[in-house]
Amino acid sequence: MVDFLVTGIRLNCETKPDLFSPKGLDSGTRILLESVPKVMPDYQSAIDWGCGWGAIGIILAKCNPHAEAIALDSDIAAVSTAQANKELNGVTNLTVIASHGFDQVEADKKFDLITSNPPTHRGREVVETMISQSLTRLNNDGVLLIVIEARLKPWVARQMKEAFGNYRIVKRSPKHVVLKAVKMVQ
Repeated sequence: MVDFLVTGIRLNCETKPDLFSPKGLDSGTRILLESVPKVMPDYQSAIDWGCGWGAIGIILAKCNPHAEAIALDSDIAAVSTAQANKELNGVTNLTVIASHGFDQVEADKKFDLITSNPPTHRGREVVETMISQSLTRLNNDGVLLIVIEARLKPWVARQMKEAFGNYRIVKRSPKHVVLKAVKMVQ
């Protein structure tokens, strides 16, 4: 069991050795979560893409209890653990879904905010697909907010600029960078 405080919210969560960051909230996810209230405090729908054991999705749901939050992951162990952590923390406005990308999300469903600490270790194609698919799943003026290792910033920023036509650095630490892209009104 890990216990942590972020954005004024305390969570207790179970983790698993085979899931990302099994010893607790990693520093990249922490700076991503600290950026959400500054970037988009009033979202009505949000998604945590690649939820792992559920920290991002749970915080998204707790930060805005009137919003609809979804946590997605293709790993069944991650989905099971995120679901258990949702229940452990008394979250009612979060739906946890086993899905490869948006495959199991209603085709016409759009979001105000998409967040991710993407699995960069799975290769460029996975991250590039996440970025391009996020554009089609965002409402106008919707935000994609991701955290990556600082060394990957040039490549990921280029992909965001190519897909969205914009990006900016929201926050950085010595090891991580939080990048934001906005879907412009069409």
